[in-house]
Amino acid sequence: MISQRSPRLVALSVVSGLALLAGCGGGGGTKAAGPSAPKTATGRHVAAKALDVPTAVPGTATWAPWPSELHDARHSGSATTAGPTTGKIRWRRNLTGGVTEGAAVGADGTIYVGSDDGILHAIDPATGKDRWTYDAHATTTTDLSVSPLVLPDGTILYPSPATALVALAPDGHLLWTQSLNDRPTSPVSANGTRVYVGDDSGGVTAIDVKPGGAHSLVWTVSAGDRSSASVVTDGAGRVYTTAGTSLVAIADRGATGGIAWQADPHDGQIEVSPAIAPDGTLVLGTNGTNEWGYHPDGSLAWHTGSRAETYSSPAVTGSGLAYVADHGSRVHVYDTSTGAERATYRIGGTQIWSSTVVDKDYRVYFAGQNGHVYGVSAAGVVLFDVNLGAPVDAYPALTADGALIIGASNGTLVAVG
Repeated sequence: MISQRSPRLVALSVVSGLALLAGCGGGGGTKAAGPSAPKTATGRHVAAKALDVPTAVPGTATWAPWPSELHDARHSGSATTAGPTTGKIRWRRNLTGGVTEGAAVGADGTIYVGSDDGILHAIDPATGKDRWTYDAHATTTTDLSVSPLVLPDGTILYPSPATALVALAPDGHLLWTQSLNDRPTSPVSANGTRVYVGDDSGGVTAIDVKPGGAHSLVWTVSAGDRSSASVVTDGAGRVYTTAGTSLVAIADRGATGGIAWQADPHDGQIEVSPAIAPDGTLVLGTNGTNEWGYHPDGSLAWHTGSRAETYSSPAVTGSGLAYVADHGSRVHVYDTSTGAERATYRIGGTQIWSSTVVDKDYRVYFAGQNGHVYGVSAAGVVLFDVNLGAPVDAYPALTADGALIIGASNGTLVAVG
């Protein structure tokens, strides 16, 4: 675990067009926190290049406000509603374990988030208090952020620290447990009935979920190497994951699955999840200095060397933008069709391992290894800077009524908004 650091103010500074040196990182294991930054206030402009805001709303509708990691099965990271514009705290609480895990939000607003001590919390969105908890009787020390999946019928699929995917009813009672080869990453579903889940061994499993709490394991495919990725799917028979240094496409043939193709950009280890753009382009981050785009057939669409190393999965909007954070304190916004950089924001002096999420007005939210959570407008104005007191690895979520939910490695969990 990363130890708690003392709370302190940090800076947000205007970036020049010059590249910065990336912070050090490793291919797995515990990673060192980034440097602290000098002091500043909100209201600062941090855009080297401000976004020319598209007319299209970035998010697409789902059966719940935020049913899975990065919002949906394609990892859009985008809401159809407005997020917070100030740093007002609705509630703040401490879980008994660190909050590496990201949150999901059910149709009734209930917030589901796990902690490193293996306890899933179902939280009242207004008060921050537990409605119920589930104890998996397993703990984790990884910095990998995973999230539950809420299905349309309210079933919660919890990727527990044990080697199992756990299904819970809306009232918290256990429905079923599906053993996997290794610890699961975030499950996804495009239609609410067929669920895909990866695990740390590189396995990808398809599960059919049926009314009344029944389920069946359909197939499992090995991607060929260990994986830190949560899978994504286009809902039309393609599932994507990463394994070692490669992007792997898996074909779902109904009763069976198999590897369709594999592409290695030769740009270092891949420790983040891919995302699928509206035109089918696969957006991929690596421990190298490039962001990569691949066509659905596995051929290279584009790559750009404008960023530092990244531990932050891309969020790809329904309007064709990819938000990517890196070790150089930057958030980059790329065109998913061409790889052209459409905007750049820099939060001075902190590595960003949290993914970015975007609201309907293209405000972007994320957090740093300095323990601070930021909201930034599309024009690059810092809306808020909230200190959680410890490094943040968790992926954020947005609720329907405008709250940002995110936790830190010291167990702090907040609703901002």
